[in-house]
Amino acid sequence: MATNYRIKLVKQDFQLEAEGDKAFVLEMLNRFESEVPHSGAKPSKETKHIAKAGVAEIEEGGKPISIGEFIRQLSLKKHTDIVLAFGYYLEKYSGHTEFTPADINSCYYDAKMESSNTSQMIIQLIKRGHIMESKKEKGQGGAKRSYVITHTGEKYIEEKISEVKQ
Repeated sequence: MATNYRIKLVKQDFQLEAEGDKAFVLEMLNRFESEVPHSGAKPSKETKHIAKAGVAEIEEGGKPISIGEFIRQLSLKKHTDIVLAFGYYLEKYSGHTEFTPADINSCYYDAKMESSNTSQMIIQLIKRGHIMESKKEKGQGGAKRSYVITHTGEKYIEEKISEVKQ
């Protein structure tokens, strides 16, 4: 049985997501590294480990943690809390400066969870003051709305994280 590798990297405004055999994934990683402008930093050992493990770039106790494990550790039940946690994860650990409903739906998929009505959850989170629409200028052609976590939203998730650590 062939081993399947999966990688997802985010660098500035560029993203790479590849899945396949080891040779293919490494080829895509090399292309990404050579084509994306960077600050001169070489891929770290952690990045190479991430390529093998297929998990996100969180270092918790020296081990990377996936988006699914992040959500399961928080033991969140409400979809509004889950959507907020996905946004937090994207901003804090995946290198996103903002996120779209499509990004949240991808998180549901990556976490192997059944998705909710993401747009409705975002509306509720805006009403609570946990997220807000991004101030980034929208391009021509009807660009999708993007959102950011507010300070209140960050504090809410960080409280949940501290509850788990106790």
